[in-house]
Amino acid sequence: MSALIEGRWIDSAVLPLPYPAVDLLVFADGTLWLAGPEVCVRTGPLPPGGLFGLRLRPGACLSLGVAADEVPLGGMPFGRVEPGSLRSRMASAVKFLDGFSLRDNDFAMQQAVRALQGDPAARVSDLAAAVGLSERQLRRRFSLAVGLRPKAYGRVVRLHAALRLARLAERPSWADIAQQCGFYDQPHLIAEFRAATGQSPKALHGRFLQSSPA
Repeated sequence: MSALIEGRWIDSAVLPLPYPAVDLLVFADGTLWLAGPEVCVRTGPLPPGGLFGLRLRPGACLSLGVAADEVPLGGMPFGRVEPGSLRSRMASAVKFLDGFSLRDNDFAMQQAVRALQGDPAARVSDLAAAVGLSERQLRRRFSLAVGLRPKAYGRVVRLHAALRLARLAERPSWADIAQQCGFYDQPHLIAEFRAATGQSPKALHGRFLQSSPA
C-alpha cells in the first residue's frame, strides 16, 4: 500500500462517525476526488455504481501538491483511473498515489497527531510546547497537514475513543467513558455525539451491537 494511505473503505461505515482525514474518493466511472476531513457525518445517497475511498495519512496532501485545509468537504476533482471492477479501480488508485513523491513531511505535526490520538483533550499550549512551536505556528501547520485545527481534530478523535470504550461493554457507563475521554461530563459527551452524528452515543452503541456477529 502507498505510504500516503492510512486505510481504505467501501461505500460507508457500519457506524456513522465522522473521520478527520482527507479521502481520495474513487467513483465507478474512474473519476477521482479529494474530499476534506469531517467534523460531522456526511449524509446523502451513494453515487451510481457505489463508491470506495482511500483514507490519506495526515500530511499526505502536501505530497500531492495541495494543503489539506484547501480540500473542501464536498470534494474536488483530482484525476481519474480506468473504470472497471472494484478491485481494479482500487489497485489503479493506489498506483496513482504511488506516482507522487513523498515530500514536505512535517514530523512535528505527525508527533502532534499522535499526541492527540492518545489524548484527544490535550491543550493546544501543551501540544505546541511538546513539538517546540508557538500555538499560532502549531495551528497553522496542523491545518496545512490535517485540514482541521487541533481542537476540531481532537473532538472527532474523542468520539471514536468513546465508542471504542463503549464497545467493550454491553451496558457501558457513559459517565465513566466521558471522564476517561476528556469530556466535561456525560451531558457534554451526549451533546458532542448529537452535534456530530445526529444520534446519541447510546443509539450508536446499539447499532454496533446489532451489527456485530452473534
